[in-house]
Amino acid sequence: MIGEVFSLAVRGARRAQRGVDWLRAEALFRHADLGSRVAATGYVRLANEHGRIYLGSRCTFLGGAVPSEIVCRPGATLSVGEETLFNYGVLLDASHRVDIGRRCMFASFVVVCDASRAKTAPIVIEDDVWVAHGAIIRPGVTIGRGAVISARAVVETDVPPESLAIGNPARVMGFSLFSR
Repeated sequence: MIGEVFSLAVRGARRAQRGVDWLRAEALFRHADLGSRVAATGYVRLANEHGRIYLGSRCTFLGGAVPSEIVCRPGATLSVGEETLFNYGVLLDASHRVDIGRRCMFASFVVVCDASRAKTAPIVIEDDVWVAHGAIIRPGVTIGRGAVISARAVVETDVPPESLAIGNPARVMGFSLFSR
């Protein structure tokens, strides 16, 4: 009996926290187009300089030691698909166009920036991509569906679907290398 009551109390507390996370996201992203149930468990800095930001349903920004930052410059577009997860300290910087697919996962301190001193070009990250800790995605890159970007990789060229990108600059390997 006591175990059941405790279990109900824990579930209730989790639901209440999730509601707080939804409300925090509504306040933080008030200058963006939001899908339903977008959540922020910590602070996210949003700098929308007259661009267009769209965050799909059930996107989640996790809180941590360093806040994530979203920058959308004048005339730029930043689009994030449904159920995408961002850990703390992520930087999304759109000067032209950044498109992120559905069900992607971004570890802490990932940088996605479509402008550098040399060029400005759109970035496309397709569905089901995992970007590990500290990776950097450079302008003009397309990352294919189901690809994995390793920790601290610097991606300067396209990554085909279901591939692994490793190193600085990133080299691409097919997953077939790892299967028997």
